[in-house]
Amino acid sequence: MTNKIKKIILNHLLSQNDWMQSRLINHKNKVIVIEISEFKLILKIDENGLLQSLNESEEIDCIIKLTVNDLINQVINNNNGNISIEGDLELANEVSQVLKKIEWDFEEDLSRYIGDIPAIQTTKILKKIVASSKKNINNITGTLLEYWQEENKILTKKRNVEIFYSEVDKIVEDTERLEARIKIMREKKIL
Repeated sequence: MTNKIKKIILNHLLSQNDWMQSRLINHKNKVIVIEISEFKLILKIDENGLLQSLNESEEIDCIIKLTVNDLINQVINNNNGNISIEGDLELANEVSQVLKKIEWDFEEDLSRYIGDIPAIQTTKILKKIVASSKKNINNITGTLLEYWQEENKILTKKRNVEIFYSEVDKIVEDTERLEARIKIMREKKIL
């Protein structure tokens, strides 16, 4: 995807969500780098609060790094995962909040090409498909997790891990007490 297309898409989404421009305008002329695995996107906030795509920038105010898996986890489960942030944390937080809340008015864009009523119906169908897909993914994930914990024993339950740690701590404490007794006995020359 060329920088020109990225810029058009980003600015289109921002124009549909004009509340974001008012949040980003406070950080005008700042440069953000978003790295998703090997994909790198360099953005600059212009004087209107729009994100402008850049090829390169000498001065970077903030770098946000994440993997594709973390991005998918963010989109599906709204879970931040392992997102690394370098530089201006306030800017990173603001951009992160904007990107989390960004909504594409697909229905509005689609209506320009096929009309209002077909766009509404198409959007309803797509929303049902997405909701069903999320539900199915969560069901499959839950089933696999249960299978790996109960049947195949690849994964262990959190409670079992806590019990194991507790038992290890007890062994460590018992060993330390035994070492202390041995030391006392040596000092008294009993051993």
